[in-house]
Amino acid sequence: MAPHALALRLKRLSGIWSRGTTPPENKTAPMEKPLRIGLDVVPMHYPFSGVRAYVEALIEAYRNRDSGIEMVPISSPSGLTRMSGRLSRMQWDRHGVAESASVAGVDLLHMTRFAAPRRFDGLMVVTVHDLIPLQLPEYRASRPAWIQSDLARRAVPHATRVIVPSEYVAGAVEAILGIDRQRIDVIPMGVSPPPATDFPIFISGSYILHTGGFDARKNLPVLLRAFARASRELGPEWRLVLVGAPHSGNTIVYPPIGPVIHNLGLQDRVLLTGRVSEREKHALYRHASIAVNPSISEGFGLPILEAMSHGVPVIASNRTSHPEVAGDAALLVEPSVDALADAIVRLAADEALRTELSNKGRQRASLYPWSRTAQATLETYRRSLNPAPGA
Repeated sequence: MAPHALALRLKRLSGIWSRGTTPPENKTAPMEKPLRIGLDVVPMHYPFSGVRAYVEALIEAYRNRDSGIEMVPISSPSGLTRMSGRLSRMQWDRHGVAESASVAGVDLLHMTRFAAPRRFDGLMVVTVHDLIPLQLPEYRASRPAWIQSDLARRAVPHATRVIVPSEYVAGAVEAILGIDRQRIDVIPMGVSPPPATDFPIFISGSYILHTGGFDARKNLPVLLRAFARASRELGPEWRLVLVGAPHSGNTIVYPPIGPVIHNLGLQDRVLLTGRVSEREKHALYRHASIAVNPSISEGFGLPILEAMSHGVPVIASNRTSHPEVAGDAALLVEPSVDALADAIVRLAADEALRTELSNKGRQRASLYPWSRTAQATLETYRRSLNPAPGA
C-alpha cells in the first residue's frame, strides 16, 4: 500500500479513537486491510520492568479495539533475554530485526527500546526511554556494553520519528543524539488502575516502600543511610521494604547493598523481598505508608505513578524527569542522606500531609492512562507515514 493511502487510513483511525468510538458496521463495504505495525517485543523476554510494561500496554491497547491495527511481534525465533550473549543481541539489533520486519511485510517498524537496525528500508519509529547508557559511565564500563551503546547512538538517529516519555529525555535526545526536535514526540508512559481485590502480605507495622530497582542510579545506599538516620526518630515498628532484585551479577551496575545494610545495623529493619509478582507488588503498594524513589536519573519514573495510583504518599528526588511526572503531588527533595531523612521523618509524623499527598497522587495518576499512551503512539505512526512539510 502506498504511503499516502496508509496515511489516510491512519487519519481516519485517529479520528475514531479520539472520539472514543468504533466504526459503524458496514456489511456491504469490503474490509480494509489492517495496518501492520512490526512491534519490537524483545523487552517481553526481560524481567518485568517499565519498558516491558510499556510493550504489554501497547499490545493490549491495539488487540482489544476494532482499530484496523495489526501488531506483528518482531523477535528472534528463540527470544532474547538479558542472559543471552551480548554479541547475539547486538547482531539481532543490527541485522536480524530488520530482516524479520521485511519478511513480515510490515508497514512500519516500531523499536520499543534504545536500539535500531543498522539499515532498514522502511519507516521506523524508535522509543528512547532514556539515554542512561550514554550519560552514566557505570552503564558502559565493559567493552561490550560500550559497543552496544555506541551502535545504538549511531543507528537511532536514522529513525523516521523518535518517541520519548518526558521533556527531559527529549532534551537529552536532541543534545546527545543530534535529532531535530521536530522529529521527537513526547508520549508519557501510563499506569493501570489498581486491582479491586487485595492480596495478603506478611509485613506488620508501618513501612516505607521502594520498587524502583537495584542498579546504581537508584541510589539505594543513600536511601539506606537516610532510613538509618530517620529511624532514630521513627518508632521501632517502621521498616524499609526494597522490592525486586538485581538483573545480573555485574557489581558495577548493581553494587551490593548487603554490606551497607549490615554496616548500618539494619538487618532487622530492612526487608528484601526478591522478585515479586505484579499481584504481590500491588498488595505491597496498597499497605505501604510511604513510597520513596531517590533515583538520580530517570527517563520517566513509573514507580512514582504506580504508588500514587494506590494513594501512597510519595517522596522522590528532584532530578531529571521526576518533577514532570510528580508535579505538586509528591515531596521532591535532593537525593541526599539529610534531605531524604528529613522528608521521611516529616511525612511519617504529619498525617494531614500524608492525606493531602495521597489525594493529589491519585488525581495525578489518573491523568496517565495507558489508553492515552496508545492514542498518542498512533498519532506518531500517522506523522511517520504522512510527514508535515519540513519535518
